[in-house]
Amino acid sequence: MKYEKILHVFCMISKYGLYGFIGQLLCYTVLFAANSNAQNIREVYLSIEAEDVALERIFSKIEESTTFKFSYSNNKLNLKERISITAKQQTVAQVLENIALQTGLRFKQINRNIFVNKNLNRSTEVPSSLVVQEVIIKGIVTDETGGGLPGVSVVVTGTTTGTVTDIEGNYQLKIPSDAASLSFSYIGYKTIEQPVNGRSEINVQMELDVQSLEEVVVVGYGTQKKGDVTGAMSAVKVADVQKVPGGNVANMMQGQVAGVNISPGTGAPGSAPVVRIRGMGTIGSNDPLYIIDGIPGDITYINPADIESINVLKDASAATIYGSRASNGVILVTTKRGKKGAPVVTLDAFAGVQTLSNGEIEVMNSKELAQVTYDRYINAGVDSKDIPSWTQNPENYADTDWQDLMFRNGVEQKYDLGIAGGSDQLTYSFSGGYYNTKGLIINTDYERYNARLNLNYKFLKDRLQVGQILAYSRVNKNNIGEPTGGGDAGFSPLLDILEENPLKEAYDPNSPNGFATPNPDLNSYGNVLGERMLEKDQNQLDYVQVNMFADLKLFKGLNYRYQMGFNIENGHDFYHLAAYDFGAQAQNENPLLSENRYRQDERVFTHTLTYEHDWDNHYFKVLGGYSTEKVTYRSTGGSNRKLASEKLESLSSGIGDQAATGINTSNALQSFFGRVNYSFKDKYFVQGSVRRDGSSRFNSDNQYGVFYSMSLGWQVTEESFFNVPFISDLKPRFSYGTLGNQAIGDFKYLNVITIGENVVNYPFGMDASQKVAIGAIGTELPTPDIQWEETATANYGLDLGLWDDQLTFTMEYFKAKTTKMLVTVPVPATSGITVWPYTNGGSMENQGWEFAATFAKREGEFNFDITANLAATKNKITKLGFADESITEGFIDFQNHPTTLSEVGGEIGRFYLYKVDGIFQSEEEINAHTNAGGELLQPNAVPGDFRFVDVNGDGNLNDEDKDFFDSGLPRLDYGLNFNATYRNFDLSIFIQGTAGNKMYNGVKYWLYRQGVSKDLLNAWTPDRPNTDVPRNTLADNNSNFRPSNYFLEDASYLRLRNIQLGYTLPSALTDKIKVAHARVYVGGLNLLTFTKYEGFDPGLSNFGNFTRGVDRGLYPLNKSIVAGMNLRF
Repeated sequence: MKYEKILHVFCMISKYGLYGFIGQLLCYTVLFAANSNAQNIREVYLSIEAEDVALERIFSKIEESTTFKFSYSNNKLNLKERISITAKQQTVAQVLENIALQTGLRFKQINRNIFVNKNLNRSTEVPSSLVVQEVIIKGIVTDETGGGLPGVSVVVTGTTTGTVTDIEGNYQLKIPSDAASLSFSYIGYKTIEQPVNGRSEINVQMELDVQSLEEVVVVGYGTQKKGDVTGAMSAVKVADVQKVPGGNVANMMQGQVAGVNISPGTGAPGSAPVVRIRGMGTIGSNDPLYIIDGIPGDITYINPADIESINVLKDASAATIYGSRASNGVILVTTKRGKKGAPVVTLDAFAGVQTLSNGEIEVMNSKELAQVTYDRYINAGVDSKDIPSWTQNPENYADTDWQDLMFRNGVEQKYDLGIAGGSDQLTYSFSGGYYNTKGLIINTDYERYNARLNLNYKFLKDRLQVGQILAYSRVNKNNIGEPTGGGDAGFSPLLDILEENPLKEAYDPNSPNGFATPNPDLNSYGNVLGERMLEKDQNQLDYVQVNMFADLKLFKGLNYRYQMGFNIENGHDFYHLAAYDFGAQAQNENPLLSENRYRQDERVFTHTLTYEHDWDNHYFKVLGGYSTEKVTYRSTGGSNRKLASEKLESLSSGIGDQAATGINTSNALQSFFGRVNYSFKDKYFVQGSVRRDGSSRFNSDNQYGVFYSMSLGWQVTEESFFNVPFISDLKPRFSYGTLGNQAIGDFKYLNVITIGENVVNYPFGMDASQKVAIGAIGTELPTPDIQWEETATANYGLDLGLWDDQLTFTMEYFKAKTTKMLVTVPVPATSGITVWPYTNGGSMENQGWEFAATFAKREGEFNFDITANLAATKNKITKLGFADESITEGFIDFQNHPTTLSEVGGEIGRFYLYKVDGIFQSEEEINAHTNAGGELLQPNAVPGDFRFVDVNGDGNLNDEDKDFFDSGLPRLDYGLNFNATYRNFDLSIFIQGTAGNKMYNGVKYWLYRQGVSKDLLNAWTPDRPNTDVPRNTLADNNSNFRPSNYFLEDASYLRLRNIQLGYTLPSALTDKIKVAHARVYVGGLNLLTFTKYEGFDPGLSNFGNFTRGVDRGLYPLNKSIVAGMNLRF
């Protein structure tokens, strides 16, 4: 068979993987697995006796005695209805006919599933047949991804005449000539009604019923009915996420989930976004924990096309099961599995063109720069004869547009191929993907290859299920250096582009490297184009994930699961800077070459035992587990100068300054965990969780921490006293619990001794024969008493559904307090200590609310749904644990002037700046700006300078007069998704934004300071007093460029994040080209952004907790136009 050859390939992949013999065993068995049809309900016999028993219990008894499973919706059936039945060695069909007589229900067998629906025309007669009739109207029913959906019920609306779709989603049905419409229904999907209108073919795409109480969602170490969830958890609509063009899942999730703030770290290709769930709860790491198919992993390397579901755990009740790493929330990712049926092949592709999201920043041309520079000298009192001559004859020089040379139209493309299918015993899913994007700045690229194989195998009459996941990613990346949290804007490559002198030439065919050295007359140095083109900064990474599990049903209700996972990351960093001479301060005489290779291995082993039981009105489920994890990291690197040849990119080819580096570290985690769920009558819910973690990152006395949670829920609509017809769901929830954080690095409780030639040397001898010995010094103090951070969280939630959940709301209010927060304590530099030690001396509070709503409406062939989310968080530091109790950060210039101050009682990362109160228009105004003693507050000011406010009123203008302003953290995050379909057309619009966040425009600051901003054409002069741009001068005796609120801007924005218009080709056309489903689309990403921020983009921030919102010149964000297709064979 054709698919057997494919499976042979799968076997070879497993053979060379870790624990490959297990993979071979699975695949070898698959080769002999044959499709088998489930037994017919008329061929299976059973005996059952029940008197006045709930219908739900009858179904359970049948499931216990046979291999059949019932599928139904609690919303549609009265499972508490009580009936009596006596059957001795009767067929299942006979038993069902008996039940049908008493309840009016209809039953349909599809393989081993028995679907239960209400009989809208209840009769005392036994249904003549349980077998689907032949038909003359036809069509195909697909799921939310476009794949054929088997087992969908297709009935003539208002009758019992119907059928179900086959394994590929096709159906045929004979209907009365006067039939008005067809209804399509399937468990977990919304019911769709389509008018017939004389059509002989009706194709339908089903939509997941994300609000259904019977929806099963992924939780920690298992699954749970959404109606039973009592914690704060959000299921991400993957179909919406996958409509956003891109290669990073987290970036594509931006604005999709209430309470999850996602901002692109930078716009550079392959850059990781900053993800914050419910704000920031610590001054340390605030990154969430990612669990991929049950194993901790890195979401960066996952192909978005491989994802089946994403769930976000936000409160302690939902996340406690992951204990010490869950204080910042947990994101659960499940990849696609195969489904029973013939192989289904999918091909998805898109390509697009990218440009700057907000366009280029305006800078001056040669003529303008010459005039502004001349004015700067004049305003500084320089005699005209001493002013550089180029300012008076710019026409004799170049007029280079450096942005035009450095920026380009980016190109993005993505291709995904998948094949999935299976039998009763085996299901498989294989996918391969390629993603490539060429960045907006030259020589910045990102390329990723993905391959994934998911196998699931059942045997021992389905009591044992074994699965295997093999995933591989290869990433190639060309980088550009960007400023980091502790640096300043003066070293930003982006600023180098904007500050470059347009009078300089870019190219010189006579120079050794083809790039021009600046004309000495310009008193300028550097060539940003040449420096970038002569620099090679590359990363290559291989990421392998091996995940295997065995799931054994020991007996009814008791299940044992063993899972082991391996994440292997191999990286190679390569940097080569060629020799060049672009002026006195832009020289690299000796070529530099450096390389670093590293490997990280993560091993996870988990055992869980689950018992589930329900009787009468009680439901009980308990989970217990044990896991061990170990991470090892090793790197080796070296660098060299004075290469024998630029073409010899080898460390051994240099004769200059050689250096070697290396890191070898590891950490381990041992955990015991448990969870108990109980519900009564499906209306009262209780859940309790506990986890005990032991971490090698702490000393033996403090290695273990215990974290717990409890939660309650009440389904009010199930109460007999509640009778409000239009309210279909009303469920208040409450949870409380504790979580931990151990993200401090390895072995921080030990003393660190640093050895090296550049650390400390010991001389021996006093004359020419003196010898120097390499020494050692303690550079990091031990902190043996540090222990876990703990975060206690309370959550109040409400789920509300109206008009059969056509309109739904979810509301949450939370309050979290982190204690024993890990902070670093300053140590005098004279001690030789370069890394400050940790202490559990801090605490912080975080609170906020979230709101999400969904509305869906169907009007004939026009269907639409709207999903909105809104969230607000507020943060407060309550203790920092050292004498000063404040942290300054956000340094913006060479003098290390900070822009933010985090102190007890305030929010983390608040801006702390001088206040500007306009511009002095005259000497009289300057003389009037005095203290109580009549002294000038700004004695060096002249008209055109900023007037600064004496905030504390002490009569002196100094750092004590800085004032607090809002931080870079949004006060409000929001998103709005609109989806609509009409016949073969579909439209998706996604709007996203933030409100209340500020950004310090460091780019504008430096362009003003360097005298190259186009705003300076509107600088203050006596003839131009009505401007907010200060006077243009070389001398800054008034310190106009001290950090002030003049450069602080409102970074709130509203963005058309994504828009997509698609068209599904009619089957009359696709049948001719042998394609089961074909869809083409066009779309746009970040097409419109409404903001007051004057920089490249208001949503970027790749810095730490204290500098969120400080723009030092980040790689700009792109907007793009894309076109793509989705094919299924």
